[in-house]
Amino acid sequence: MNTASDQDIPRKVAASQGFQWVAAGFRLYRKNPLLLSAAFGVLFGVVMALGLIPVVGGSLSELASPLMVAGFMAAYRALDDGIELELPQFLAGVQGPAIPLMAVGAVQLLGTLLIGQVMLGMGFDPQALMAAAQTQQDPAEMQAILNQSMPALLTGMALFTPLIMATWFAPALILFGGARPATALGVSLRAVAKNWAAMLVNGLALGAVLILAALVPLLLGLLVAMPILFGSLYASYQAIFAVWADEPAPSKVVSL
Repeated sequence: MNTASDQDIPRKVAASQGFQWVAAGFRLYRKNPLLLSAAFGVLFGVVMALGLIPVVGGSLSELASPLMVAGFMAAYRALDDGIELELPQFLAGVQGPAIPLMAVGAVQLLGTLLIGQVMLGMGFDPQALMAAAQTQQDPAEMQAILNQSMPALLTGMALFTPLIMATWFAPALILFGGARPATALGVSLRAVAKNWAAMLVNGLALGAVLILAALVPLLLGLLVAMPILFGSLYASYQAIFAVWADEPAPSKVVSL
């Protein structure tokens, strides 16, 4: 396995790999679909339950989300290595580098709060926007609300983009390479920027998968789509960071 220093220079891959990562995620998912879907349902339910805790719930769920991502990265590493998948592998984040992973969650939380404040300061009113959509107001009034909200929405998208880039690979870098949170965030940001074309293609492909999943009633489609998304994330990590795949296997010492 590679070390943290091996991950400091991410590879640049072809844009077409963005599709291949989704296909690889689907192939890995097919190896044990029932357990992967069940594990996502349970872990997602736990994260959502944390969010229901008064006052601190939203913060707790944000802190816990990288732990879930790390668990799926460990599960897909096991499947990729031909190891039988078991439930404890999904707890790799909790049993391993929990504090560094939660630090990534804290960055996500603080970044989201700060960006939200910037958008509110620019006059963005999400409640008014949702109320207008639900009540189906006059098209002219709806257009006026959208025009007022557009600068804040565009600013929010511009600010969220580097936050997502920095946190995209961070859990895998921490779990597999032992990177410190700050290092993982910086390396993830560089990796996504370096492979922007492949990441864009991957994002479009995953978006199509999620749209199809949304057509399934009761959110049951997410039980398939989200594990495939995690599988695609694992495949993209392997393609960009798994430098040990190019290294010759160490020679074994035979005792006489």
